[in-house]
Amino acid sequence: MINPLKEVEVNGFILRHPRVNADLKGMRIAQVTDPHMGRWVKARHLRQLVEFVNEREPAIVALTGDYVGYSKIDLDPCIEALSHFDAPTYAVLGNHDHWASTEWSHRAFEGTGIRLLTNENELLDWNGTKINVVGVDDSVTGHADVPKAFEGIEPDFFRLTLNHVPAIAWECADAGADLILSGHTHGFQFNIPRVTNALAERFGTQLFAGPYRLGGAMLYISRGLGSASWPWRIRAQPELSFFELQPGDSPELEWVEGGVMNVRHRP
Repeated sequence: MINPLKEVEVNGFILRHPRVNADLKGMRIAQVTDPHMGRWVKARHLRQLVEFVNEREPAIVALTGDYVGYSKIDLDPCIEALSHFDAPTYAVLGNHDHWASTEWSHRAFEGTGIRLLTNENELLDWNGTKINVVGVDDSVTGHADVPKAFEGIEPDFFRLTLNHVPAIAWECADAGADLILSGHTHGFQFNIPRVTNALAERFGTQLFAGPYRLGGAMLYISRGLGSASWPWRIRAQPELSFFELQPGDSPELEWVEGGVMNVRHRP
């Protein structure tokens, strides 16, 4: 359990949604979140992950924050390692990135080809059709502005929303999100029946791991890759997630594939 980034649980889902038209059918999105590069996670581990994701050929890679643990010095090597995805890559910041250095975090993305979305959205062309990619900044540090993030959104196209902290997912859903990808919680880094749910209830955390339907939106909270303050994970392995878009009458997320990525720790 010490340094748990040895086996990454790989989960594949099909998202059925009314806003997925025939032209978007089969589009695959990869989510990478919470690497917390620093004491336990190194750039060489992230390079292996990038290679693994590239082999699966997603159409979009979504990076949902907390790239470092606590040191701003780790920002540049982390973002550089994550800049080699073959697919268009979008990112938002997490609370640890702001705590390390907001300015340095923004600068780390410059010139990498990764599009950092700071309470804004962008229209991506995929095989001749369009998809909205919305990025909401971190809410723990007071940087989130959901209305601003959705300003000028193209109403006819699917709305993929990147948001680090799931606590504001309802606000994103009300603003028009279709699929919300979040991290932050690490699934509490342990999953013990009754105990984990009781802890979530005690802290008022209703959304902490896995899929949730929020009105017309689906939220998925990944357990992420790394660990911030302590390394232990118990029945809550590091996670990498993929989502395939399909038309559907109502929002529905179906688990269709599981696997494991083994991480090499020797150079």
